[in-house]
Amino acid sequence: MTRGWLFALGLTCLAPLAVMAQVNPKPGDGTADSEVLCPVVAGEIRFCGASPEFVLTPQQDNSEVTAYYTTPEDIQVAVIFEGTGSNQGLTVPALQDAALSILSGASGTPVANIPVLERTSVGVDGVPRPNFVYRGNVGGVDYVYSNTMVLLENTVAQLVTIDNGTMVISPAHRDLHMRFTALVQVNR
Repeated sequence: MTRGWLFALGLTCLAPLAVMAQVNPKPGDGTADSEVLCPVVAGEIRFCGASPEFVLTPQQDNSEVTAYYTTPEDIQVAVIFEGTGSNQGLTVPALQDAALSILSGASGTPVANIPVLERTSVGVDGVPRPNFVYRGNVGGVDYVYSNTMVLLENTVAQLVTIDNGTMVISPAHRDLHMRFTALVQVNR
């Protein structure tokens, strides 16, 4: 497991990042225009979301976050990409345990006391991917994270949505996470 991944996830647990909007293109149709319409986020990951639903937002607070989006629902969206994958020994359970450990450090709560609200699968580019929802309190603010992990042979991407001020995953959060992951393409 790389330090960059751990560092990125840890910082994702913190408060919302700076805001400066940039328009995202619309989904591609598989033509030469698809790189413009579904730009590469990093490596094999493309995102076909469009403003105003997902506004790509440059941020300087965490250079480890590959892409950060704001939404009208005020639910944060982050893509964290690492050039390390299953060929280097990463597993989804280990990645999920690391996410909980980082939240533990940020919240001061023992890992055993961090509630995991659910473990499911979410479709990403037609493939079911592991998703887990967990919550924690960082700096006096409650956060709920929905984290879908796309683990490939030499890379991993975390597709994370973060809602603050709550202790449950709301229908709006669940719906936004599903809409977000449905707009992600994985080049194989």
